[in-house]
Amino acid sequence: MIESSTRAPQRIGVLMLPGQVPLDLAGPLQVLTSAVQLGAPLELRFFGPQTTLAWLGPLSLSGIEPLPAAPLPLELLLVPGQYRARTNLDAQQQAIAWLQRQAPASHTLMAVCSGALLLGQAGLLDGRRCTTHHALLDELCALAPNARVRGDCIFVEDGHYLTSAGISTGIDTMLHWLARTQGQRLAQQVARELVLYWRRSGLEPQLGIWLEGRNHVDERIHRLQDALAADPSHPWTLANMARRAAMSERQLRRRFTALTGLSLPDYLARLRLQLARQLMRESDWPLARIAEHCGLGDDRQLRRVWQRFERGTPAAWRRSRECR
Repeated sequence: MIESSTRAPQRIGVLMLPGQVPLDLAGPLQVLTSAVQLGAPLELRFFGPQTTLAWLGPLSLSGIEPLPAAPLPLELLLVPGQYRARTNLDAQQQAIAWLQRQAPASHTLMAVCSGALLLGQAGLLDGRRCTTHHALLDELCALAPNARVRGDCIFVEDGHYLTSAGISTGIDTMLHWLARTQGQRLAQQVARELVLYWRRSGLEPQLGIWLEGRNHVDERIHRLQDALAADPSHPWTLANMARRAAMSERQLRRRFTALTGLSLPDYLARLRLQLARQLMRESDWPLARIAEHCGLGDDRQLRRVWQRFERGTPAAWRRSRECR
C-alpha cells in the first residue's frame, strides 16, 4: 500500500460513446481502480453525449454525466475505442467538438485503439507521433494526414498525448501513465495485483515475435513458447526444449515448424533479437553486454544474427531510435 495523500484527488475523465469496445474501457479502468484501492488520490468521472449506453450484450452502463459545456481541468482524459460502425454520427460529432474544447484543459489525453481516430478528426494529432490498432493505421493516416502515424509499437507518448494500439495495450498504456504520475512502485504493485508478469514498455511491435507463431492449439508447443519468451537468454538446447514440450527431439523439430512456420533456432533467435532491441532502446549498455544478456554470446554474434533477420546493423538501428 502507498500512504494516503492529503492533497486533492487528481480528476480523471472518461469519454463514453456508443459502440464502445469493452476491454478498451475495462482494462485501463481496472488499472485505475486498483491504484485507488492501493491509495492513489484519483477521482474518476464519466462523460458522454448519452447518459446511458448499451455496452455488452444485455448489459448497459448508466450514470454518465453530460459533456460539460465549459472546459474542465483534468489530469487525464481517457478516450476508449469504439466499434465505429455502431457509433452514431451525431454522438461522434458531439464528441469531436467537445474534445476540441476540452483538450487544452486536460494535462494528458489518452486514446485507446480507435479512440485515436477521434483525436485525429479533432485535429489534435497534427505533427504528433501516434498509433492505433494495426487494422486502422491507414484510416488514421487519412483522417489525420499531418500526424506522424507509427505502426511499429503498441503505444506512443508525444507531449500531452498518449495513443495505443488497442484492446489489451490500453492496460500497458495506463500502467505507463500511472508510473509517470504516481510512481514506479505503485505501477509495479498494480501490475502484480493484475497478475501481469510482463509490463510492456510500449516499444514492442504490434505484430512482433511474441505473438507470431501462436495461432495453433497444441498446448505442449504453447508451453514451450511461453518458456522461451519468459527466458530467451537461457542456454536452450534441443534436448531441454524437447523435455519442456514432453516430446522427442525429432517430433519437436517437425511439429514446431509445421505449427509455427518457423524453425526452433530461428524462433529462439528472433526472441533474443526482440529482447536485444528492447535493451538497446531502454539502456545505455554496450552491444557486447546486451548480446551476452540476451543469450547471443558477443556483439559479433549479435551482428550475425541481426543480418539474418534485419537490415543494416544493430548500432545503426540504435542510433536511428535515439534520434526520434
